[in-house]
Amino acid sequence: MKAVLEVNILEQKLLLKSNDGEEHIKKVAEYLNSKIEEVKQSSKTVSTLNIALLAAMNIAGDYFETREKLASLEGRSQKLSKLIDKLID
Repeated sequence: MKAVLEVNILEQKLLLKSNDGEEHIKKVAEYLNSKIEEVKQSSKTVSTLNIALLAAMNIAGDYFETREKLASLEGRSQKLSKLIDKLID
């Protein structure tokens, strides 16, 4: 069942529908607002669009960094698994 929740992002009320549930929507909105606040604190821009774009760039950067770390960990895990298999055999 889709959850419907009103959230505030950049002082704009948004009505969101999601299959992920109310708590998930709240967490995502809180995370986005925290990233927006980081941009506001570190930037002199007052344009809402620029703030949103800079926050999106920061989030995208975090996402790609996390993907790279995950890929590295998966590779390392596979190597360790093969080593364990060799030692067992």
